[in-house]
Amino acid sequence: MKTPLRLLLAAALAALPLNTHAADAFSNAAPSPQVKVDPRVELLSLIFRLAGNPEYSQAKVRAYAQDADKQFDGFRNHAVVNLARKLRRNDGVSYDAVMSLAVHLKDAEGLELAGPLEPWPADLDARWKPETVKQFLAAARQFVRAAGFKQFCEQHRGLYDTTAGRLRALLEKRAHLEWYQGYFGERPGATFRTVPGLLNGGCCYGPRWREPQGREALYCILGVWKTDGEGLPEFTPDTLGTLVHEFCHSFANPIIARHETELSAAGEKIFRHVAERMRSQAYGTAGTMLRESLVRACTVRFHRQFEGAEAARRAAQSEASRGFVWTADLARLLEEYEGQRGKYPTLDSFAPRVVAFFDEYAREIDKKPTALGLVIERRP
Repeated sequence: MKTPLRLLLAAALAALPLNTHAADAFSNAAPSPQVKVDPRVELLSLIFRLAGNPEYSQAKVRAYAQDADKQFDGFRNHAVVNLARKLRRNDGVSYDAVMSLAVHLKDAEGLELAGPLEPWPADLDARWKPETVKQFLAAARQFVRAAGFKQFCEQHRGLYDTTAGRLRALLEKRAHLEWYQGYFGERPGATFRTVPGLLNGGCCYGPRWREPQGREALYCILGVWKTDGEGLPEFTPDTLGTLVHEFCHSFANPIIARHETELSAAGEKIFRHVAERMRSQAYGTAGTMLRESLVRACTVRFHRQFEGAEAARRAAQSEASRGFVWTADLARLLEEYEGQRGKYPTLDSFAPRVVAFFDEYAREIDKKPTALGLVIERRP
């Protein structure tokens, strides 16, 4: 039965104080909603906004965006902004690559890296290169001083606190941060950081940072796409799905990476059928499609556990409308994982079944109505 489908809006944010060292993101306490606007995120979002990147030009907090344009408009041809344009044009540095670098910095003032680039950090996007990172940060330090970025952050401290407080109130009720390690497998030393991205509009990201000793900070950089009558950020329950999605990336992406060889052929075949739809969402490779697929199926299972079958059905239907037409089937496979945790103690141990799922889907895709762009409603 063909069903009308609607895209779910998504966004959310979180952050750290201007001089917060990346290592300070860790805590031995149980997971809790740690929510702050992060000047590192605001700075890199601002630079790529000035460079004209569409994904960093969607700010919905109008007064804040106007203040940023007023103070920084004269720096659109600063060296770091010109370099950002060049990096996007030549190396594809955009979207999550930008936020990947943000969380690898000690702070937004000295802009020193929190760890060495040799060996290359596993969680720093490969679109960056050692030399371009060094060039970019050197120019960004000049920008911070010349443009008065620290003063800009201080002037908006009230907005930052209000934004974080509103998002925290929602997450304290509904985040269920304990679910992730229970579902995917233990990650000792991992902490969760939710960062509202005030310049990011509807674009959200799930980067992470690991120090050599293995401790991790897992991020949901949640764009703010909704405001109240006073123009202040507003976070409604539909924010939750995006939050879950972005945190799931820190757990699901490494699983797909570890099984990249086994998934490659099936992923490439499936991608050919949906390439136009994927690329329109900035998912330009089969590997990215597979990572997004596992994240979305896991998010459906989160909705099923905490919000019920109807919420899970709506989530899977929304993903189908985005081109991930296999989401309900993959989510149903994960129900098998949930029922056999003695046999499959972690989701990574269940990965061969995920590989088999995509192999079978690739074999049958030419016969599926979904291959022709038709979406059949399926219950997760």
